[in-house]
Amino acid sequence: MKFTKTLLILVAIIALVFSSCSSEHSHDVSSEKSEAISIHDQCKMDAKEFHKKLANQFANTPQSDSTFMHLVELDARYVIWKKSLVKIPGTECNHTSGEDHVHDHAAESALEKLSDEELLDLQKAIRSELDQIICDFNTLLGEDC
Repeated sequence: MKFTKTLLILVAIIALVFSSCSSEHSHDVSSEKSEAISIHDQCKMDAKEFHKKLANQFANTPQSDSTFMHLVELDARYVIWKKSLVKIPGTECNHTSGEDHVHDHAAESALEKLSDEELLDLQKAIRSELDQIICDFNTLLGEDC
């Protein structure tokens, strides 16, 4: 949770620092932005899979079980993490059927000010946090990360 707060603060600071960035950006997709988009898309898929597993574990864990509160904590971390997964500027909105159509336009606007390299670094940090949540879940279940 501390890492997530730090990550969100880092995003805000980067957006403020680069708010004076020139509005003349190339419309070609660099290799860094392409990789950032790929990481973002993979995060979305892996997050859906993880959330299904977490929901299934909740359904099969009585509230009296000692692991239940750990599941609650993991779910809270996931909800905070999900808010950090903002649509990458310049990409199409591609919600699947039944998915909420919700965007944080202010956050998306702040990301427009980042360079492709900074956007990639941010996506890597977001990916790392998801990996940690999944690893903690697997550890809770006695599985390897």
